[in-house]
Amino acid sequence: MKTKEMENMNKVVKEIGTGPLCTNAALLDEVQKTLLDKGYAAAKVLVSQRAGADEQDEITRALAISQKYMLSPEAGAKVIQNLNVIKSGKW
Repeated sequence: MKTKEMENMNKVVKEIGTGPLCTNAALLDEVQKTLLDKGYAAAKVLVSQRAGADEQDEITRALAISQKYMLSPEAGAKVIQNLNVIKSGKW
């Protein structure tokens, strides 16, 4: 990743913040793969179809924040992959 993208990733992690998250790893893996293969729009559609209300809100929020800071799909996928760690405050 480029230095600017790393700086933006740090901003994304900070904006996501900490708090409870009840997302299973299988769903995050599926979102990550969809993001890498088909992009942000397809990942958001997948989340709307497969996630419960709380999961949907948090994952969609993380995707939107990643887009706001113009992260590549690869960097966004890393954020999604580590979403539970980020929310725990251990990132």
